[in-house]
Amino acid sequence: MSLDQEQSIWDHLEELATRLRRVLTALAIVTFVIMSAPSDLAQILKLNLSGYRPLISSILEFIQDSLLPGSEVRLIPLNWLDPFYIYFLVAFIIAFLVTLPYLSWELYKFIIPALYEHERKGIFTFVLVVVLLFVVGAAYAWFLLLPTTFSVLYNFVSQSRVLPLFSMKDFYNMVAFGLLGSGIFYTFPVIIWIIVKADLLEVESLKRNRKQLFVGLLFVTAILSPDPTPFTMLLMSVPFYILYEITIQVLQRTTPDPEKKAIQAGLRASERFLTQEKASEEANTPSS
Repeated sequence: MSLDQEQSIWDHLEELATRLRRVLTALAIVTFVIMSAPSDLAQILKLNLSGYRPLISSILEFIQDSLLPGSEVRLIPLNWLDPFYIYFLVAFIIAFLVTLPYLSWELYKFIIPALYEHERKGIFTFVLVVVLLFVVGAAYAWFLLLPTTFSVLYNFVSQSRVLPLFSMKDFYNMVAFGLLGSGIFYTFPVIIWIIVKADLLEVESLKRNRKQLFVGLLFVTAILSPDPTPFTMLLMSVPFYILYEITIQVLQRTTPDPEKKAIQAGLRASERFLTQEKASEEANTPSS
């Protein structure tokens, strides 16, 4: 590898580190703002701090009312730091959703050199697709995956004739990883699109390796799913596999075949060469 190539790689890594620092800084600021935000802003504007209540408290109550499977279920902290951990965790999830458009924008700016000229103008479409896929995945977890998971697990508790007392940390961890895991999981087609556009993978390879992908998909869902039951794994795997097939069809229609790409690359190289030759001739021609 030449020194120029090594320098180019280090330049890319430096740019990636810079963009990651920007994203993490924005994420930290928004997380802090959400943790500090009051539930009643009007009361704070009146400088009345006696009834200050964090917005996160109201959000935690909403999560419990929406997802806990029974009125008998009680959440308890098992140590002094659990409530603070939960406050931070929920604030981080909301901050991640708020900063997701900015994160997508930074990602798109980083991969622009690997795109064709006409594809570089689609930054708003890219950001919109990433946010939309994440929201769809998180909504799927909120309305179907998590309620079903908690209901199935609660049935084991009710049939065991034990008190339904659960760790609040475990409950909110399941909610957090369920929402984030499902949301990030649904943005995986964007990763596939980036890899294909960077010529690191061909659409035909995606079509040939369907079976291997599905097996790997089961392993990934076993890690990301909020509980280890096979039913939850299927709830995550089947929609994603359908989304994967849709992604293949979209890529097949929007990605030129290897021969056309080679011809286009040759034409671009020829055009650059002719442009350089013309500029060199103009530079060597004496002015009258």
